[in-house]
Amino acid sequence: MANDQQQLALIEKPLHLSYLRDFRVEQCQLFLQHKCTQHRPFSCFYWHFQNQRRRRPFRRADGTFSYDPDFYCNDYDEQSGVCRNGDE
Repeated sequence: MANDQQQLALIEKPLHLSYLRDFRVEQCQLFLQHKCTQHRPFSCFYWHFQNQRRRRPFRRADGTFSYDPDFYCNDYDEQSGVCRNGDE
């Protein structure tokens, strides 16, 4: 995995890499405190609600990715916000 990130860092600009890897992967701590100033219009880098949460894909040892972003999760739990097929 470190090799993949090194190769990606060579072809992507740091800001682009940050968005590809981290955009809306973590919950907004300011929103939890009702202090996020980027909530309206929603331009926050972090997620506010479970339905905005993104999963960070990673490459497994066999070369496949943890999930395919082109396909919706077919085992999504509405209560927890977790996709049992891809969230590992």
